[in-house]
Amino acid sequence: MSATCAGGVSEPRRPAWRKVSRVSAEALHGDLGRFFLSEVLQLLQLARATGRLELERDGERAEVLIERGRPVFARATGSRVRTGDVLVHRGAISEATLEAALERQRAGPEKRLGALLVAAGAAQADQVRAAVHDAMRRTVYGLMLWREGSFRFVPGGAPEREDIRLDLDLDRLILEGLRQADEARTRLSSDPPL
Repeated sequence: MSATCAGGVSEPRRPAWRKVSRVSAEALHGDLGRFFLSEVLQLLQLARATGRLELERDGERAEVLIERGRPVFARATGSRVRTGDVLVHRGAISEATLEAALERQRAGPEKRLGALLVAAGAAQADQVRAAVHDAMRRTVYGLMLWREGSFRFVPGGAPEREDIRLDLDLDRLILEGLRQADEARTRLSSDPPL
């Protein structure tokens, strides 16, 4: 099949799938009510896209950094899963140690909580790394529950270099996120009304 250009020259027509398999320089954007985050992540994986996926709903904001189609970092405002809480839950640090580190973080120049805890000898680097990884993974799972809001993918060079990066298989990430979403829906439907 061919299409005719303005100059009358015939050009081969590209298959439609080729047009959507690459993310263009324009931002990809849409409504999370129409496209679930898992679908957006799969599209970005197929396109081997690199950039920043921004999500927003009711004043909450999140971003997932994507490198060659794989999520490598995630953060969200108001996230219920924070690194310090994971460390306390695992018994790596006490609540008092967390509060003291958060106070130092607020008082000083921008320093990461994990770096402060390691520098103070309150936690080991591998404990912090595991907690950050767990918090990011849970953040992505939580974002997969969003059924309203908007998303926008901003393509670009390699995402900012983070000390700790997600290294998850996207298919496993999506399956686990969907499993957790089902469990959350089951809990909500079985809870008695207030």
